This record gives sequence, structure tokens and C-alpha cells, in this order.
Amino acid sequence: MMKEKIEEVYFIRAIACLCVVFIHSLTLTQSNYQLPATTVNVIFLTKLMIMFATPLFVMLSEFLLSYSYSNRIPKGFWKKRVSYIFIPFLFIALLYTIDTWFIKDWGMERFVEVYFNKAVLGLWHGYFVLIIFQFYVLHVLFVKYAHHFKATWLIIISFVINGAYLSFFNFFGPGDFPEIDLLWKYSKLPFLGWILYFTVAFYAGKHINVFKEGLQRYKHYIYVGVLANIALLLCVEKFDLIRLVSSKRPDLLLYTILIFSMLFLFAQKLRKIPSFFMIISKYSYSIYLLHLLVMYNLIRFLKDLPMYINMGVYTILLFIAGIGGSLLISYLLNLLPFGAFLVGKLKKSGAKDKRYDKQRTNEGYAPSSY
Repeated sequence: MMKEKIEEVYFIRAIACLCVVFIHSLTLTQSNYQLPATTVNVIFLTKLMIMFATPLFVMLSEFLLSYSYSNRIPKGFWKKRVSYIFIPFLFIALLYTIDTWFIKDWGMERFVEVYFNKAVLGLWHGYFVLIIFQFYVLHVLFVKYAHHFKATWLIIISFVINGAYLSFFNFFGPGDFPEIDLLWKYSKLPFLGWILYFTVAFYAGKHINVFKEGLQRYKHYIYVGVLANIALLLCVEKFDLIRLVSSKRPDLLLYTILIFSMLFLFAQKLRKIPSFFMIISKYSYSIYLLHLLVMYNLIRFLKDLPMYINMGVYTILLFIAGIGGSLLISYLLNLLPFGAFLVGKLKKSGAKDKRYDKQRTNEGYAPSSY
């Protein structure tokens, strides 16, 4: 039986994508301007409060996968994901390597080393793809074995493991354990640092109706929880407990899940998801991977201009270019017969899909699982 579209996911994915681009716009602006301490603090807190962006992407991946395939693994499961997710990941990592290669005039040995670091070790912002593929393996295992365990206990265990893992790498540094120094460099890659998002998303997608009912029943607690977690983030910053602005922080675990729930509730109130968010969602994978490449080249162009650009204008230019440039590149490459293998597969929208009315259901629709 065909399943209904979860229109709310389009909205959440778009918000996550926009937040990722905005975070990097702020970071690059900060690195190119001498800013007063007050402005730096505002940027720090702004980025911290929207640092749920990458975890949301990771969470959405499993949520949709579990909704679509909670009891079985379809034929061609791995082929589809390797073709349209992993191969584009490798190609775009290559684009970043080539871009820097031209600027720094590396030799071939250095070129291969940098590409290996990106494609295999995940030392770039596209690392989340490597986490998602670990989630695919976990999903196969959960489909086979999760029914042997109570969901509540698996979520609690996941929370403890995830919290302990992130706390270790946030409250201790490589200098504390020189013999395992390299672990800090690659600590973001193992699924242990993201396992709570996976487990919650698995059960939320698998039991979608129970999840939706729970959101309505506890919506006031969700809103209060979001505010309480923002207060917690401010306290952590005030007392200088964690200075790293990163999505790999223990104080973002519950915050991200609450944000996911709040955005889901907000999207439910919309009669239809605005076209802008639908477009951003459609191109989100390409935007996420390509936006920094566009920004880097825009920065080089802006540095050659003889005029001063206001910091706010600079940030907006980077943000718009990151979104628009990535979208344009993805659209043009998808016109090629093999374009989907370069930047990911875009969904085809028929004429009757253009309004994205939440009340409709489409036969044959399969949610995106990235």
C-alpha cells in the first residue's frame, strides 16, 4: 500500500538547509572582518542556537527511511543510495579538491592526500553523508532485530551512549590522552555520536501516527522545552563550559529533537508548504554540499573589488550566493543524462504537484531518504 506524503518534512529539511548555509555565511564573514567583541558574541550565540541544522539532516534521513521501510528492506536499497547519494558525495568532494588545487598549485601527491581526507576520512562539511551510510546499516539491523527490544529502553540507552560519547570529546582534549590523540580529529564520524537521533527518528517514522498524536498532546511541553534548552545553551556559554561552536555537543541532543518536534508542529499548521521551502528542500542535498564552494569563489571575487562592503551586506551576499549558486549548478548538471550521479537526483514534479497541497496524497510517491 502506498503511503501518504509527509509534507512537514519538506519544511523541516528546508529550514535545516537554510540554517547550514547561514551558519557558514556568518563564519566566513567573521573570518574576513575585524569585529568588535560584542558582535563576535552575537554571532557566536546565533550560530549556537541554530547548530541543530546538521543533526536535523541526519535525523530526517532515518525518519523518512523508517517511515518508508520500517519492516522490510526493498530491492535495490543500496544501489539507489550509492548511485544518487554516495557517488555525488565523491564527485563534489573532488570539486572542492580541484578548486583548492588550482589556488595552491599542489603536486599530485598532495592532491590525492587531500581528496582522500575528504572522501574517505570525511574532513569537510560533507562528512554527514558518511554518518548517514552508517545509519543505513543500523536501519537494516533495526528492521531485523529492534522488535526484540522495548523502544523506550533503546531510546534511553542511545541517549546515555550519545551523551557520554559527546561529553568525553567536549570536556577532554587530545592533550589529556596523547596516546589516542587522533580520535579527536575523527570523533564526529562514528555513529555513536549521533545514535540518539537515529533511534528517535526510527521509532517516530515507524509509528508516525503515534508520533503525531504525541506532538499534539505534549506540544506545550515541547515549546517550553525548546526555551529551556536555549537557556541551557546560554548558561553553558556564560560559564564557559563548552567553547566549541559545533553540532557535536551534548547540550544539543535534546535541543535538536525538540526543534524537530516544534518545526513539525509548525508545519502542520500550514495549509500548504510554501513553494520556496519546497524548492529548497528539493535541492537541499546539492545546496548542502555545494554552497561553500560557491562562497569561497565569491569571497575571492569580492576581495578583488576596490570598494568596502558592509559586514551585513557581505553576509547576505554569501547566503544568497550559497543558496542560489548551488541551486543553479545542481539544476544545470541535472539536465545532463548522468547529472543525477554528480549532484544527486532531483524529484520530478508533475503539473498537479506544483501547489504541494497538504491535503492530497500521491500514488507511487516515495519520500527522499537523504
